[in-house]
Amino acid sequence: MQEKKELREKYLKERSQISQNKISSWSKKINNRFLELNHLKNVKKIMAYASMRKEIETFDLMEELLDQGFLLYLPYTKKDVIDLGTAKINDLDSDLKEGVYGVQEPVPKIRDEEVPEDLDLIIVPGACFTHCGYRIGYGGGYYDSFLSKHANKALKVGFCYDRFLVDSIPVEDHDVSVDIIITEKETIKTN
Repeated sequence: MQEKKELREKYLKERSQISQNKISSWSKKINNRFLELNHLKNVKKIMAYASMRKEIETFDLMEELLDQGFLLYLPYTKKDVIDLGTAKINDLDSDLKEGVYGVQEPVPKIRDEEVPEDLDLIIVPGACFTHCGYRIGYGGGYYDSFLSKHANKALKVGFCYDRFLVDSIPVEDHDVSVDIIITEKETIKTN
């Protein structure tokens, strides 16, 4: 879809020009808002993502989640199909290495044969989000495929800088919306 491609390029270019100081400051606020979610009281298994290229930074948050005793899962890209696999992470230093697209991914020896069917919460990255919870990702379709197959009853939480909350984007049948969006300024429950 051409319009999505153009919007993706626009927002990613704009994001690439944000200063690292702002990225770090905003990320800290988003991570703190996440840790304040009431939903975390009923959550054990959390799937996060390894941040890259000026995404909302997640490494400090993941360390905190591990310290608090949550079971942390990270995705890896399955090259043969458009989907993500998962792995339970115990140590961010030893359990990750650079994988597809330059993303830190779980090392092969710890990857799950099957995605856990009982993930409680999934943190979802994106280039931009609408207030209704739809997003433009990076164009591979990996997250939408994963969410449609494996999100089941999991709470889906989108991380987004406030300036990339947009009024509307083209939505396709396979797009999956998130339940909550967290920006550095607010926490939004979507419809």
